[in-house]
Amino acid sequence: MLASPARSARCRPSARLAAALALALLPLGAAHAQVGPPVRLAPPSSAAATPPAPATPPSVTNSPATAPAQPRPWAPSPDITVNQLSAPSTDALGVLGPNDRPLPPTLWQGTSRAAAEALIPRIKPSNSPTLQDLAFRLLASSATPPTDDKAGNPSGPADTGALLALRAERLTAIGRPDSALALLQQAPPAGGGQDAARVIADLAFLAGNTDAACATVQGRDRSWQAPYWDQATVTCQALAGQADQAQLGLDLLREAKVKDDGFSALVLKALGIDGKPPENLPSPETLSLALLEKAQLPLPKKALDAAPLAILRAVALGSGFPADQRLVAAEKAAAYGAIPAERLTEAYLATEISDEDRESPLNRAKAAGGARGRAILFRSAHDASQPAAKANLLMAFLGDARGELYPALVRAAAGLITEVPPSADLKSVAPDFARALYALDQPKAAGAWLELASPEGQTALLPLAHAVAGDAAPAWSGQTLVDLAGGKKDTAAPRRAASAALLLAAEGFPVPDRMLLPLADANVANLGAPATGPAALLATAAAGQRLGGTLLALFATLGDQGIGAQPVTAAQIVATLRQAGLADDARRLAIDAALAEGL
Repeated sequence: MLASPARSARCRPSARLAAALALALLPLGAAHAQVGPPVRLAPPSSAAATPPAPATPPSVTNSPATAPAQPRPWAPSPDITVNQLSAPSTDALGVLGPNDRPLPPTLWQGTSRAAAEALIPRIKPSNSPTLQDLAFRLLASSATPPTDDKAGNPSGPADTGALLALRAERLTAIGRPDSALALLQQAPPAGGGQDAARVIADLAFLAGNTDAACATVQGRDRSWQAPYWDQATVTCQALAGQADQAQLGLDLLREAKVKDDGFSALVLKALGIDGKPPENLPSPETLSLALLEKAQLPLPKKALDAAPLAILRAVALGSGFPADQRLVAAEKAAAYGAIPAERLTEAYLATEISDEDRESPLNRAKAAGGARGRAILFRSAHDASQPAAKANLLMAFLGDARGELYPALVRAAAGLITEVPPSADLKSVAPDFARALYALDQPKAAGAWLELASPEGQTALLPLAHAVAGDAAPAWSGQTLVDLAGGKKDTAAPRRAASAALLLAAEGFPVPDRMLLPLADANVANLGAPATGPAALLATAAAGQRLGGTLLALFATLGDQGIGAQPVTAAQIVATLRQAGLADDARRLAIDAALAEGL
């Protein structure tokens, strides 16, 4: 079972980056602003970080006879009212283009600043692809920010930048440090000081953009005395192969008695000098990751077990880490949306497998287990020339269709799944292929496999088929929904049936009432009561047609729970998304919830 980054990152040292981000970036607002030079993203021309003098415009010499007369100051007519245009808000910045499905510029209309600042930090990582997408679009879209302060009064310059900081922090938390960096780089300098500069450098290291990171380090204000800057300078020198300078920097760090829990050893390894690597990931972790990748060393044992998504993403995409660690990181990062499924596909294909693995992939995969076992199955399915062999290997690869990894695995294998044509000799795996294709939102292709399945297999998939295709799905059979969900012998069937009915009703595809009669007894399917406080917040925001507030309340309602943990809440969220005009997102979320419920 995967450890959710939403829970595990709280107690990991690497999670300090996300916590520091909000604190460091709040100085972007004038209420907390410091006086100082802007953060520079390119090396200065000299060692001193002196702000450049204002550019002097070219002079134009005019003789007294030809010099133009000075224009009279413009004065408005008494009948004209003049309103001063406010400067564009830093909080309005976004990083999504027209093809990225940004949310509308009116996103925050009607939502108070107090609600936005209180609820943005509650956006958590999720293994639901739809929630991953909604969170990213909510945080990365350009939109006019709330126009009132925390007390409900019209906002002024003091509020500028606070929402940008919170959005960047959450983008990092959900595994999008590259987007957080792009967001911050758009912000006009506002005297953020060394805390803001460090955040930008750390994000650049995490995003794999060492050039930008080292440009920030080299362009810093030389009056900043935090040891981080000396360590970052040494890191950049080691990455550039400047051995003499890096070793001199280490000597200076030792003389200054800067705590060293393995940082020096990593620098030396990155320079190709023999030494024992540290057993734990030294602080600052972002610098250590860059040095490990340069040295092509594995991360310390268990470093990935509860790592934040930004760290998992950096390892998954880093070419210098061992393939087995990149694979483990890629599975976890893809499961929570920090990398696209295509990168997980690449990680599987990059895994070396032996002749023994190819000769007996099912047995070898079972013996290996985990990510390595799945890589053996994926590579073998990829290389299989016979449809039957490919189909059986793919079904073994997908494994437990109710597992947390299933959405990521089915997307990584999408190309292979669609390569296998439906045929009568594959009838035994037809329900599995149909389910995978429904999960990929390909109802037409899924329907072809559904027709091949046994009657029992067909009826079991009807609730999922209706969640995906609605009225275009195959007609309901004469059975009750409890029967379709597993029957009386399956103690979980009533719960699944009730969940299906709730989701379909929320989508606008209600199940015929005759199919719901076994659920009339209140004790048949007790789904538990959702948290009433967040549910009230969600209902109120939706009733007020506040899109941003509705989405924030949605994430607050879910908390650390997955979309399948509370069916009543999931159905309420699906209905709310439809009410907010996000019908396709509602349908996709219903699919995620149905899959999580095991339909």
